[in-house]
Amino acid sequence: MSAPLNTPRKPTDDPLLAVIGPALKVGAFSGGAGFLVGGTAGILKSISPGIFALASGIQCSVLGTSFWASRSLVLEAWDTGNLTSSDRTKASALAGGFSGGASGLIFRGRRSVVPGALCMAFFGYAGQAIYNRWTATPAPAKTDDKPKGFWQSMANLGVMSHLTDEEYTEILEERLLKVNVEIAVLDDKIAALKNAQTSEPSEKERPEK
Repeated sequence: MSAPLNTPRKPTDDPLLAVIGPALKVGAFSGGAGFLVGGTAGILKSISPGIFALASGIQCSVLGTSFWASRSLVLEAWDTGNLTSSDRTKASALAGGFSGGASGLIFRGRRSVVPGALCMAFFGYAGQAIYNRWTATPAPAKTDDKPKGFWQSMANLGVMSHLTDEEYTEILEERLLKVNVEIAVLDDKIAALKNAQTSEPSEKERPEK
């Protein structure tokens, strides 16, 4: 029997190539965005737009490529089949710190390593947290499927009971009687005030003895 031939390994089976491919795509997109932003900033600041756009595009491309590659490597190292949103947020923060520090060292020197790492770590953490919150599926609302008790059903029926025409007429007559009584009391008070006002001038007009 002939020995089985070794099947060639597909490029997609290589974890390094699986990381580099998407990272280069992100770097190209970041570089294009940085080129446009840098050119616009160069025009507004009256600086050579071409040089400014090229420098900004290269920096953004390196930053985007290193960020995505380092994030993918961290997630692959942590992946045990149960990655959570918290794990992705931590990975983005670590990747942001690494890419920010590396870009600061390459383009601006040692003094920019720590500020760049802290700044990009914050942006990576905040961006991933916002994305997780935006894409989170809302929890289903809890429905109360418990059957209502007898007394609760009777109470609901009592609140929504229907009045007959006779009952409604009796209620209106009672309210009208109360209003008539209040009007009669007010009439008595008004009459007493008028009598008091008319009696005062007559007492003043009596001659003194």
